[in-house]
Amino acid sequence: MIVLDGKSMGGKVRLHEELKRKLGLPDYYGNNLDALNDCLGERAERELVVIEDAGEFLEDCGEYGLRLLQVFGDNGIQVLLD
Repeated sequence: MIVLDGKSMGGKVRLHEELKRKLGLPDYYGNNLDALNDCLGERAERELVVIEDAGEFLEDCGEYGLRLLQVFGDNGIQVLLD
């Protein structure tokens, strides 16, 4: 299980910093949703992702946050909003 801190993911830059750190993404990670989709597609494991303070995350990130959830879903990763 991977736990993401929704409070620390306000805005695209901070969101991708949190994703890179918590998901162990490679140095060449492009800090965008297309790059995330590519990296997740290369992973064999499909872990559960928990987003703590999800209400704050969705408020801060809006449509971009919803698109992030779609990328996880497209790659078979279950997300729990806490």
